Amino acid sequence: MTRTRRGASVLPRHAFGWFLCVVAASMLSACGGTNNLTLQNPPPPASKKVSIAFQPAPEPTINLAGTTSLTAVVNNDSANLGVDWSLLCPANSNCGTLSSQHTGSGAGVTYTPPGAISGNSQTFTIEAFATADNTKNVVANLAVTGFANVLKGTYVFSTKGIDGNGSFQLAGVVSLDGNGGITGGEQTLNDQTQSVSDAITGGSYYVGPDGRGLLTITTADQNIGQQGVENLSLVVLSNAKALIATSDDPNLSQSFETSSGSLELQTSTVALNAGYAFALSGVKPSANPTDAAIPMAMGGILKIDSPGTISGSGSVVDEDEFDPNNGVSVENLNATVSGTVTNPDTFGAVKINLRASFTTIPVQLTGYIVDAQHIKLIESDNTGSGNGFGSSSGVAIGQGGATGTFVANQTFAGTYVFGILGQDFSGLPTSMAAAGVLTADASGNLSSGFVDEFVEGTPQNISDSFAGTYTLDPTGTGRADSQINFTRHEPAPELIFYLAGNGNPPVLLSLDTTLRAVGIGLANPQAASKISFGGRYGMMFTQSVGPLENDSTAQFSANAAPGTLAGIVDSELQFNAQPNTPFSGEFTAGGIPGQYSGSLTDAFFPTPGTVSNTLAMDFYMIDSTQGYFIETDSLTSAGLTFGYFATRTPVCASCQ
Repeated sequence: MTRTRRGASVLPRHAFGWFLCVVAASMLSACGGTNNLTLQNPPPPASKKVSIAFQPAPEPTINLAGTTSLTAVVNNDSANLGVDWSLLCPANSNCGTLSSQHTGSGAGVTYTPPGAISGNSQTFTIEAFATADNTKNVVANLAVTGFANVLKGTYVFSTKGIDGNGSFQLAGVVSLDGNGGITGGEQTLNDQTQSVSDAITGGSYYVGPDGRGLLTITTADQNIGQQGVENLSLVVLSNAKALIATSDDPNLSQSFETSSGSLELQTSTVALNAGYAFALSGVKPSANPTDAAIPMAMGGILKIDSPGTISGSGSVVDEDEFDPNNGVSVENLNATVSGTVTNPDTFGAVKINLRASFTTIPVQLTGYIVDAQHIKLIESDNTGSGNGFGSSSGVAIGQGGATGTFVANQTFAGTYVFGILGQDFSGLPTSMAAAGVLTADASGNLSSGFVDEFVEGTPQNISDSFAGTYTLDPTGTGRADSQINFTRHEPAPELIFYLAGNGNPPVLLSLDTTLRAVGIGLANPQAASKISFGGRYGMMFTQSVGPLENDSTAQFSANAAPGTLAGIVDSELQFNAQPNTPFSGEFTAGGIPGQYSGSLTDAFFPTPGTVSNTLAMDFYMIDSTQGYFIETDSLTSAGLTFGYFATRTPVCASCQ
């Protein structure tokens, strides 16, 4: 009989043995048979790998005036070694700067863009590496943009200077898209050999945080500029105007051109009508093809008295030229003129065909309309075969409703600040300049005059007061001829003013038979209120040193209290671009209202025998926003410097 314990179950003997085998199976390879189970230690926990990430994500775009902070966080860095930073940049390039090459994890690094970029937008690459494991990195592609949006629309441009053949002029129309692109346009280029008109097929531009930038125009003619590309430095005054100068790309063959001028927003392309005061300067070919070109300037009033027609009634032209080959000077004053005018094309360009009593050769001008009153003119009749009148350029200002009404001296009375640029008998394209001030009264008198003038061929450096008289054309054309006398020097030039009215400056023609020099310019009404010289300005200027010419644009800030200025200039020096050069200056108020005397210093200024590169200057303020300046020590420096400056509006709230 089998006994059992109450409350317990008893396995049969054979079942108990089976149970022991199952329990031992995890330790034994077999129990009464075979088993595939083996003994193992549990695996160690998996190690965590180093990783890195931007936190937060970097800004995708910043402008040239800004900075941006980037932060990277490293995970699983037990030693807390942090982050290594790198700015990827091609050799000999400026891609900006990073504030540090190493930071802790989660600490920011600041990126500052370069001073200038290629085009209006350029992408720069910044990498962050985990210091603990440099195979772990993250990349940020950051787009840096300029301020091309400050120039948007269709703009009329013109420049004047020299090329390898001598006198050189350029004028045209260009469409800017506000994003750094050029969508089209047209232009006319002149030198002593021929005039060429061409389509603008594209290009680009950018504007930096201090208003300086670069305009690159592409044409279909590979013989223009640098293989069909024209590069111009610029400084923005406002969305309506910029100053420009040649700035060759060093990566392309030289253009052997240099010139300076302006770019102005086109606001109208209406057909020409009524009267226009105009002036042109340049050269005409000599009768002997092997002789030097003849310096020439002309000015007058063109009255369009029916659609497309200049009958000659109410029109007048003055022309002066001198032949350096034989020393002969010829004045053609009060000449008659007639002609035709075409309707504007799609870019606002017109052809003005003139017949003047002083020449049997027709004169053709291309006019690029800026607005209802302002036109940039360039001669376009030089075909290269020797049958054109010449190569010249200038401006026209519309008289509008004032046409024919300038019968009283009161229409000219006022104080004017004038600037003149031209040529003398040396035949050098930029060899005469003058800047000064005068007052005209209602009785036909000129008083309180003062001028700084340099004529390179003589050479003659004049700083002198003057007075005189003027005679206003009684028929009302607006032509005012003057006779002036210097206080200390030999006979003064004849200044002829062409009144435009409507608050516009008279156009000015300067004829000097004694020094055999001609030039053109504007006589700007001077502000009656107190004039100050201080603030932010843009500048353009030309310098002539014998047969060579340098042209520049710049931005500067003037501080009226100590009388100092400082800025950055972009120059074309002997057909080579020299950008980003610091310059400085000093000035003090003189005894003439609106005039300041001082100096400008630049490392590239021509000052033979000195190391300071400082030139003496006189500044003539039209008002507190603009003026002319001219070198007054040209006999010492052996060079001519003449320029224009005007206030500029910063291109962004935080910009310079």
